[in-house]
Amino acid sequence: MSGIHDWEPLRRATWLELFCDLVFVVAVARLGQLLHHDHSLGGVVAYAGLFVAVWWLWISFSYFADLFDDDGPWHRAAQLIAALGAAVLAVTIQPGFDSARFAAIFALLLLFLTGLYAIMGRSVPRAAELCRWYVIGSASGALLWGASLLVSGPARYALWVVALVVNATVSGPLAYARMKNPPVQVSHMPERFGLFTLVVLGEAVWSTVAGITEGAWSPGAVTVAVSGFVIACGIWWVYFGAFDEAAIDRALAGGRNAQVRSFLYGYGHLIIYVSIAATGIGVELAAEMAAHHHHGTLPLFAFAQVAIIAGFLLISSGIGLDFGVSRRTHAVMIGLKSLIGVTALGLGLFTESPVLTVAAVAGAWLVLLVAEAIIVHRLGHPKIIDGADAPVTWGGADAAMAAGGDDGVGADDVGTDDGVRVKEGA
Repeated sequence: MSGIHDWEPLRRATWLELFCDLVFVVAVARLGQLLHHDHSLGGVVAYAGLFVAVWWLWISFSYFADLFDDDGPWHRAAQLIAALGAAVLAVTIQPGFDSARFAAIFALLLLFLTGLYAIMGRSVPRAAELCRWYVIGSASGALLWGASLLVSGPARYALWVVALVVNATVSGPLAYARMKNPPVQVSHMPERFGLFTLVVLGEAVWSTVAGITEGAWSPGAVTVAVSGFVIACGIWWVYFGAFDEAAIDRALAGGRNAQVRSFLYGYGHLIIYVSIAATGIGVELAAEMAAHHHHGTLPLFAFAQVAIIAGFLLISSGIGLDFGVSRRTHAVMIGLKSLIGVTALGLGLFTESPVLTVAAVAGAWLVLLVAEAIIVHRLGHPKIIDGADAPVTWGGADAAMAAGGDDGVGADDVGTDDGVRVKEGA
């Protein structure tokens, strides 16, 4: 066993982490099937709640690996055991959901994580304070999940909500707000978030393909499927155009306020993940409706699109980046992103043409991408400036989200000056 993972300048996900992500691919796919089976308000609430729970396991074990993983035998065994537990958990996600079995498996996985933090707290002195907080958070979560087995119905689900809130608060922002000397690892969590984004985008594309299969290549179904793929491409473009692999490292080095604020960035990803997968199911439902010449509204698709835009805003504010665009450009880009949500709501809720709704939203995404491509061309490729105090990133798809300067930064401003090093990044 090693200590805090701080011995290399840049980290990448290990092959084992990528393998374990495949288990969560299964879980996300089964959640999508659950939502497709029941996309009523109650079905959406159940889908979102279970998605939060599954994602919480993913981020909990991912952050443990971010802190301590040295890819040695001990850590490999721990990750594989967690992956096996997550696979068993995924099996329970199906129509006729067995909530007792789900809760029991979840509690056992959190107990296992509690044990891992307890071991590392004793083995790595400078991580002892952090591990105490995370032991409290994980153990509290495990206790509440276990206690939910003693009740049934709404009371059980209420305990799940309390368990997740307590666990996510203690093992996260509260710990970093109260710790006197938190350890600083070389983090690869931004990359891990990016990889999970690809997982849910893959599920969205799969749902699109399933929709066109059901539609037997009818013109309406094909139009919806192509539009759905354009939307998936747009989400990818916006997210990865502003990808910043140093976001967490910068927060860890930025002091307590930056560390606590960074949880908006981390937890904000959950909104994006839930919404991307729901968008895919919405496109699949639209394609099926078009194939059978059915008319109807698309509330699931509409609200999922609004939530994606809200998620982009939240994660950008969580890392407080300044992308160096003018206030006018900032307003234009916010407006174009808002246009996507307005189009989705206006057509998805008040018209009964699924083909028109999905195609129009795809068109709004294309307008956004063209505008952002023009901005990137004007500013140059995305850069990161490494300075003594606060690195500044600009360019990329989400440039407008966190820009606060009065004046724009042009391509001619990129260079080396006064000891500030400029490099390609994000």
